[in-house]
Order: sequence, then structure tokens, then C-alpha cells
Amino acid sequence: MIRRLAAPILAVILASPAAGAGCPEPSGELLFHSCWGGGRAAVLLLPEDLPVPPPPTEGRRMVVTGAYTGKDSRVPGLPNPVGLFVHAGAVVNPEMARMDGLLIADPADGSIRLEHRVRARLGGDAYDLSDLAARRAFLAEAAARGVSVLQSHLVIVDGSVDVRPQDDAPVFVRRFLFTDRSGFGLYQTRMPVTLRDAAAGLAAAIGPDMALNLDMGSYDYCLAAENGSERNCGVLGRDSTEKLSNLLLLLADR
Repeated sequence: MIRRLAAPILAVILASPAAGAGCPEPSGELLFHSCWGGGRAAVLLLPEDLPVPPPPTEGRRMVVTGAYTGKDSRVPGLPNPVGLFVHAGAVVNPEMARMDGLLIADPADGSIRLEHRVRARLGGDAYDLSDLAARRAFLAEAAARGVSVLQSHLVIVDGSVDVRPQDDAPVFVRRFLFTDRSGFGLYQTRMPVTLRDAAAGLAAAIGPDMALNLDMGSYDYCLAAENGSERNCGVLGRDSTEKLSNLLLLLADR
């Protein structure tokens, strides 16, 4: 089912709101926010978009793993993102995974949006992607508009934590991409915690509208750069990208 909405698209090479009231400062958990000035981002498809570019001489940059990568290949030798994946209008994976979140990005206006799968907005329409016809229409619209799309788990939906309590839940360091009134940001826990506790911590610290879980573990790629100086903040080395299918590139002026 598709219904009309009077809402703009937001996208993946990001031009975000300028810094202003309510713009949070960097911290041990808040690694990036677009409101730090001229915020923008890109979704990289690997290996097509390699090498990872060098750090900018000014400002701040993060490069982190985005969507999960499957054990299958999209073509022989090329890693396949798990779930829906569109790269600048090219449909890389049309298969829907059992995950409720989407990142939709559009190089044309440089914004970004996190959406729920049953109401994914694009071009003024909202699509229930659990419906096959709606999903095909969504992918056709994404291709026509040249946007990028990736799929993962939402941990905050409409300002509320959307992770159920679980007995003996595993603890890991967690990393989330989130959107709030000031733009979008990257949050990472200092210590290993459960997924629910990480989401609750983000909700208490920032109060975002939506938050999406990013892949970590043995797929944890993280480069943090500030004013030309780059450090590795993940498990994989800078050039250890062989098993990765995608990365998120985030840039800000400070």
C-alpha cells in the first residue's frame, strides 16, 4: 500500500543544519554530529568505492561500517550487503531482510533520513515494504531518484527505545547512527553493554527521534580524523576491507 505524504526526502551525501541551539558537543560517546558545521555524509559500496579517501586537512571525519555483510556474494568475489541496498540509484540487493530500519540518502540534496520499513517515505510517498508490490515501487523510485538505501535494526523509533528487555542479553560495544532536531550523529558506548542499555543511554543523553544499529564485532571498521590527523578506532585496519560490503563516511567542519 502507498499513500501520499507532504514530506521532503532526506539523503546520503549529507548537507545538514548549521550549528545552533541544542547542538551537542563532542564527548566520549558522541563521536560525530552534523550540526558541528556543514555536516555531510556518503554511503560507500565496497570494493567499488575504494580506496578510502585520506582525511581532510580541516574539520572532523568518521568512516564506519554501515549495514551488515552477508556470507553470500552478489557476484563472484564481491561481498553482499544484508537486506535492501541501493547505491546512488543502482539496486545492489533487492531482498528485504527481517529488520525494521532503513537509511535513505540522496546525493542531490545531501540530507539523510532514518525510516521504519512499514512507512518508508520517499518522494512524497510512504511505502509499506512488507508488501511486495510496494517494495518494488519503492526500489523503482529509489533508482529513478538516484538515492542510496541500506537496511538495519532500529533501536529508537519516534523518540522511544524499541529494544525489548532480554534475560542474559549479550554485552558488546555498540555504535548507532541517529537523527534528531539538529541533524544526524554517531554514538558509541564506552564499554560493552546490552543493546537495550545502549539504546537507553543514547535516549537519555541525546533524545534522538530515530536510531539505527551499525555493524561491529569482527566487521568493526572505524577511522576517526580531526584536522588531518587520523586514528583507527575499530578492529579492522585501514586497508583491511576485503570482507566489508559498505561503509558510512561522515564529515563536519569542526
